Amino acid sequence: MPNIDFYAAGADFPAVLTYVFKQSTCRVFESYSPPGQEIAEFKSIDDLSARYPIGVCRGSGPSVQLALVPPGASHQFSIRRISLRPELCDGQTFRYTVEGWGLIHLHLGGIGPQGLVTSHSNHNTEARARKWSETYPELGPVEIWNWRETTAVSSALNRFIRTKLATYKLGSRPVLPDAAAAFAAGLAPILVGDQNLLKDRSRPRMRLPPLQ
Repeated sequence: MPNIDFYAAGADFPAVLTYVFKQSTCRVFESYSPPGQEIAEFKSIDDLSARYPIGVCRGSGPSVQLALVPPGASHQFSIRRISLRPELCDGQTFRYTVEGWGLIHLHLGGIGPQGLVTSHSNHNTEARARKWSETYPELGPVEIWNWRETTAVSSALNRFIRTKLATYKLGSRPVLPDAAAAFAAGLAPILVGDQNLLKDRSRPRMRLPPLQ
């Protein structure tokens, strides 16, 4: 599954979302609706921020989970109603989710109580979709998706984040400017491995004595 994990905070999110809304030409949905509500499609950053606190995480999970429908795929995804147990969901009995083999999933992290939460984007490959098609027949035929387009749109988004927005990397994870400022101010990533990488990055390098 082609993917990118990256760190973003504050003004980094409008930069990513401006690309999504204005350049990717994808339709943008929430991955899951809140319990008891219809699924929402967003036309702008203002639409999205009116429904979700972008970049403000309650815990270690993302602040927003989005499903991007690539151009030309408007008739290939579906919206499914999910039954809920009211005793576990404050009396709510349903919610909705967006489904489709070729959707691009964009999860926006941000700042949470334990530190900076990773953001993430990925999509299925055609090979993976075919492998699982018999297990999930409700997702429809794999071959109706334009896989070349899905890969191109997803790759362009990942490339934009890596090459246009990122200031450096922690391991393989691009770090965007406001996330870099948050790290510099003392905020740590929630991933232990990245915490170690950040410590290594900030640790002064030992100077070697001059050659005699």
